[in-house]
Amino acid sequence: MPEEIESGRGASRTGLASVLETLTAHYTFDADGRIVRSRSEGLPPRFVLGRAAEGCLWRFGVDLARRPTVELARLAARERGVRFDGELHAPPERLAALERLLSSTGPADAGDLDRPRLRRQLITRDGVVVGELWTMD
Repeated sequence: MPEEIESGRGASRTGLASVLETLTAHYTFDADGRIVRSRSEGLPPRFVLGRAAEGCLWRFGVDLARRPTVELARLAARERGVRFDGELHAPPERLAALERLLSSTGPADAGDLDRPRLRRQLITRDGVVVGELWTMD
């Protein structure tokens, strides 16, 4: 079951703005927009894909090398936005390819298995799902 996060209120706020607001609430970023640390305990993710009706956005962990970030960005850029209409949508079309690519860069730490840990978080506004985050450690 995905975790549900309530985003800020405001009728004019788009789903994608709520996704970005949620990312900013959870992580700090460097000048290049890379995830530096988690605002809560634990290591920051290596990759996050956010989806909403207006489109997708993605962010990389600061320690991820340039080559995989270029390849991850190419895959993420091909994902479509998702309109949330009461149904829980299927995972992103390229999720398996994103996971494989992250696996090939090595685990986030020595205790990890060879597959990145994947989490899905639903983002709600006024009790309505407006977006989601797919986080890979």
